[in-house]
Amino acid sequence: MECKHPILYEISTRPWLYELSKKYGKSIKKLKDIPLEEFDYLKDNGIEIVWMMGVWKLGEYGLEFDRKSDYSGVLPGWTSEDVIGSPYAIAEYTCNPDIGTDDDLVWLREQLHSRNMKLMLDFVPNHSAVDAPTAESTQNYMFVHLKELKMIKRYTNSGLAYGKDPYFDPWRDVIQWKYGEGETRKFMKDNLMTVLSFADGVRCDMAHLMLNDVFGKTWAEELNAWGYTKPENEFWEYAFKEVKAKYPKAIFLAEVYEDWEIELLYKLGFTYTYDKVLLDKLEGSPYDVNDYIHYKTESYWGHTAHFVENHDENRAVYNMGTIEKAKAAGTIAATLGGMIFMNHGQWSGYRNKLDVHLRRGADEMEDGGVRKYYERLMPIVLDPAFTGTNYYFVYNMSGERKNDFVAYLREEDDSHYLVVVNYSGYFWMC
Repeated sequence: MECKHPILYEISTRPWLYELSKKYGKSIKKLKDIPLEEFDYLKDNGIEIVWMMGVWKLGEYGLEFDRKSDYSGVLPGWTSEDVIGSPYAIAEYTCNPDIGTDDDLVWLREQLHSRNMKLMLDFVPNHSAVDAPTAESTQNYMFVHLKELKMIKRYTNSGLAYGKDPYFDPWRDVIQWKYGEGETRKFMKDNLMTVLSFADGVRCDMAHLMLNDVFGKTWAEELNAWGYTKPENEFWEYAFKEVKAKYPKAIFLAEVYEDWEIELLYKLGFTYTYDKVLLDKLEGSPYDVNDYIHYKTESYWGHTAHFVENHDENRAVYNMGTIEKAKAAGTIAATLGGMIFMNHGQWSGYRNKLDVHLRRGADEMEDGGVRKYYERLMPIVLDPAFTGTNYYFVYNMSGERKNDFVAYLREEDDSHYLVVVNYSGYFWMC
């Protein structure tokens, strides 16, 4: 049975291939080298969508840039061979030759489809590799730039702006697409079409940055210099009109963080949006969690994706402080509703984050108890009660330590569950 709200499993592709090579004692470098039992395991544990993060072709500029960094804090003893380049410095939406060809992506999708699973791939709309073909051609007008360079640290030697968001310094391994430029919009819409020719769903990186108000604020000086006029509609509204006509069943997941942006992106056509606030609350106390979830309804949970870790965040065990709290947090994230979002390594109880620029994380032993816990949890959350639409916060907990618990009901037709999670730090034997 297909879930109303699916279970997503994120895999950092090239590190996974490196991990599989060690596991099987042979070279596994290409997608077609993946042992089929790996897909069987995911299917057997309820996974419906596999997000293969980082499959697209990268530029040499980004790789050389990344090799100048020091990764000793996350990977003691790292070497240059461990540096694989950021998967978000995309040169072209064609398969990275390090892991195969476009035919390998087709094969990957077929393997998942044969097991009733779907494939999700990345779309990075905000920025491009510095040495992408478009940046080195007459099409470079599609990138942000100034007539007169006043802040040279924000630009490449050729005068193209590094990618950025409103709150952080520029990302110096990528350059910024110029939204508002009609040709840019069309080019990126066509790239989104390309991604969906290989995938059933798309995870859209930093999807809020090309909202008209956000983009205009981030690049106000540059845009004023060129006489920028705000477009009549949003990029996503423009792109989805054609994309959804061709791919009506496609699933769109938006990376986004502020409430107003979440609601706007959902209205513009995203199937699911990140709920990072839930993770922030789960890192706190039972009061923090209850204060957040008791105001929510399925109308909100139903279009949000809930996670306790992903490639951007620290590991759940690191965030929560203990394995037991990480399991409790994972249970809440998996049972509230909406998209259930798991990360490769989460079921192993790993503490060390895998840096996106590296092929491996620091060595550590898997915690077998965490894996067994998730293998017991996954069949439960496949129940219609958790994939359906009915959610009720429980207000009337009682008892000596009633404020230590998080509780709610999930129901669908004849299926009813009362979820009670001890989130106090005191884990009692029953």
